[in-house]
Amino acid sequence: MAVKHLLDPAVCDKGYFPIDLSITNLFWDTHDVSDIATFERYLKGKRHETKRYVAYGGYLEQRALYRRSKRFQDGAIRDTHMGIDLWAPAGTSVHAVMDGIVHSFANNADAGNYGPTLVLEHDWRGKKLYSLYGHLAVSDIAGWAVGLRFRESERIATLGTPHENGGYSPHLHFQVMATMADFKGDFAGVLAVDQLVLYENLILDPNPFIF
Repeated sequence: MAVKHLLDPAVCDKGYFPIDLSITNLFWDTHDVSDIATFERYLKGKRHETKRYVAYGGYLEQRALYRRSKRFQDGAIRDTHMGIDLWAPAGTSVHAVMDGIVHSFANNADAGNYGPTLVLEHDWRGKKLYSLYGHLAVSDIAGWAVGLRFRESERIATLGTPHENGGYSPHLHFQVMATMADFKGDFAGVLAVDQLVLYENLILDPNPFIF
């Protein structure tokens, strides 16, 4: 399959494989998906099994991970993931999905959040489009400025460690929005099922922008 690399091509050329973090995966009934060591062992096993390296997936996936976190239990249970995740080691370079400028950025540093987050604004088919890159490295922030232009495939960041990325195994959260409304450096990435209809035309399926 043709893939537009969001991560270091040298890493991505080792191949992609889908990963299942959903509530229907019985493995997570008896293993704590939020425990980084447990998740890394699971990831290592899947890499060995598939002979591929970059795990990906998660758009509209209901995840056991969020049902274990108080952050996503504020009223209605938010457990549906609205972006696509790509897992690779901390320090792996992250690249722009298409030409764009920096719309905004922030360090969403509270536990379970995105950590360092970059949002690019694009002109796409005559409309504005926004791409969000979450769980990045704190050191990248110094290189960003609102209005800074990046070209397609240009390096924009690196993947952060669990210490700086919100407390997750290193990965990229990539999300595409039709509008940013009043948000800057942030956008809803996990929703309750009942909220999906409200965001139906605001958060787009990211898969066609990559695969």
